[in-house]
Amino acid sequence: MTTRFLYPLRAFLMGCIALSGCAVILPASARAQTVAVMVNGEPITDFDIEQRSKLAMLSTHKQPSREEVVNELIDEKVKIREAKKFGVDPTSADIDQTYAQVSQRMRITPEQLTASLEKQGIRADTLRQKLKTDLVWGSLVRGCKSARRTSTTRSRPRAATRRSRPTRSNTECSRSC
Repeated sequence: MTTRFLYPLRAFLMGCIALSGCAVILPASARAQTVAVMVNGEPITDFDIEQRSKLAMLSTHKQPSREEVVNELIDEKVKIREAKKFGVDPTSADIDQTYAQVSQRMRITPEQLTASLEKQGIRADTLRQKLKTDLVWGSLVRGCKSARRTSTTRSRPRAATRRSRPTRSNTECSRSC
């Protein structure tokens, strides 16, 4: 009777030990996909933060704080969302071209850049996402500057002073950018 009771108990305990072993193994991989922050319904995962930290360390040779990285990623999500409101959404070809320009400035091929990043534990998509944000934000800022130039040159007479009151379109652009 005792052995009938001990066998199921032993099997149960062995199962628990096996599951606890899996629980010890799984959190590392599961932690990478843990959502750290939600920005307008879009997640920023611990993996995103880790990747961006590595990229920042590689490019600046300084270890940014987690808070700095999170703030940068939040800003990027907001910038991309704002850009979409204005119809600014670079194609993958635009991003690939910028990626190629970065590699060219480094005097290596895009494939070598990808290999170099992977060697450092950084996915190429991490750099591509940063480049996309830079493209988007640059387009928005240039668009607002050209809108400001156009609106101020149309509203000012030639002999007007350099400082003038902002026009309506100038104010709208500054609010939207």
